[in-house]
Amino acid sequence: MENPYKFDAQHPRVVTNVQKSNTVYMATGFIYAASLYMYSRRFLRVDGNGVAAGAFAAFSLPAAYAYSRFFFSSA
Repeated sequence: MENPYKFDAQHPRVVTNVQKSNTVYMATGFIYAASLYMYSRRFLRVDGNGVAAGAFAAFSLPAAYAYSRFFFSSA
């Protein structure tokens, strides 16, 4: 049986012939925008804390990318 994956010579655990789609980035943008919208509707309107909003915006981007990469990328 032929192996469909091509591994890197230097790093044998890295597959080199993987094609990435833009679905992960589009899903990241959607999740990030939706989370910022929901945060501003629920919390920012009530207390108006700009520092907390900035921290939420900074920490929710990697989380949105992790969620979209988990659900929309290929194993």
